[in-house]
Amino acid sequence: MRLVNVFFIVLLLLVLMVLGNLYLTNHDLLVREVVVFGENDSADTRLVKRISERMQDARDLVAHGLPREAKEILESILEQRREHIPARMLLGEILMKTGSPEEAVKLFQAICADEPDQVEARYQLAEALVAIRNPDASATVLKQLAADHPKKALRALRRLRAIHMEAQRWEEASEAHKKLLAHFPGELTQGEKAQGSALAYQVGMAKVDADQFKDAAQIFQQVLKDEPEFVPAYLSLGRCMILQDQEAQGLEILIEGFRKTGEGTFLQEVEDYFIQLGRPEDGLAVMRRVAATSKHATTAKFFLGKMLYRLEILDEALDLFQEVRSQVVYSPILFFFMAKIHSRRARLDAALNEYRQLLRNLGVLKLRFECAVCGQRTQDYTDRCENCGSWNSSHFLFKESDLPEGPIRGESGSWMAMM
Repeated sequence: MRLVNVFFIVLLLLVLMVLGNLYLTNHDLLVREVVVFGENDSADTRLVKRISERMQDARDLVAHGLPREAKEILESILEQRREHIPARMLLGEILMKTGSPEEAVKLFQAICADEPDQVEARYQLAEALVAIRNPDASATVLKQLAADHPKKALRALRRLRAIHMEAQRWEEASEAHKKLLAHFPGELTQGEKAQGSALAYQVGMAKVDADQFKDAAQIFQQVLKDEPEFVPAYLSLGRCMILQDQEAQGLEILIEGFRKTGEGTFLQEVEDYFIQLGRPEDGLAVMRRVAATSKHATTAKFFLGKMLYRLEILDEALDLFQEVRSQVVYSPILFFFMAKIHSRRARLDAALNEYRQLLRNLGVLKLRFECAVCGQRTQDYTDRCENCGSWNSSHFLFKESDLPEGPIRGESGSWMAMM
């Protein structure tokens, strides 16, 4: 055998020995499964896509009124991705809808702790706190939210104002309203801006309840400066002045309120005041002066006639009522008083005629007031409508004709629409 062949055989054996040694020492590495580059990323992408599809399924179920089924899907998502914010948020909303606000509070608190910049989670936390009857904590959340994001605080301040109003914390509600006016004047409607006067009025009423009449009077004066026809403020200001032993000034404020607005409640206030004090003559003198000088003469004469009737001065009262009658299109009590006077004077045919008119005017025998916003009717004047919550909307149901010099409008069935 040639020497060259022997050399190659030895070299081959050496190579085989080296390869065998490498195999034995790296066996585990060589048999390990090879992962193609990018396969992990594809798995994550598929999971994200799957979660997105399941989130849409959950939203669809909520939209179709199946929150409990949606909850099951969201819980399965959170088992895979505990930190998934959209799933946690939607789950919190479902907990609110299904009557588990306490669980919702805990969930939203956890989200806020994990993600402090999640503004919507803080709003939802505030709502959940209201749901568990903790408005103070809700207000704290909203205050902090407004402080952290002053340029986006419109929603927070509106909700904060509403929470304080619901709790009748009028000063706090007024402060929130002032911030809205200062920072977001262009975002507020005219009606919303007008709430400032109503809130200030309520602050004044709180002062009245605390017997702080001087402070209350100053607040009512500012309300009237901002909104000159705010009837409750006129009434309360007049009462405050009288309670401070400034009768003349208080009465003039009540009369000024009537001259500004034409609302009969002011004259009712004057009448009741003098009757209760046992000074009807002084009351009549004031009422005569108002009837002679006010542009709302029809209403003033009616109230003067009513006071005369109350004091048994019947003939003069009847003269005033007959004068007023041609200018009035609605006032059942007017016909009632006239019928009673005719009956007292034994003029039965005339009395029956007035009773017929009374029945056509709905048969209401007491003064009635109506909310100009929602139409709610009440027996007594109220500064705020209990039905819709509007301030300064109560009006005495005494409507003068738009055409006082024209023919008297005949009775018809249209008065039924007023009920």
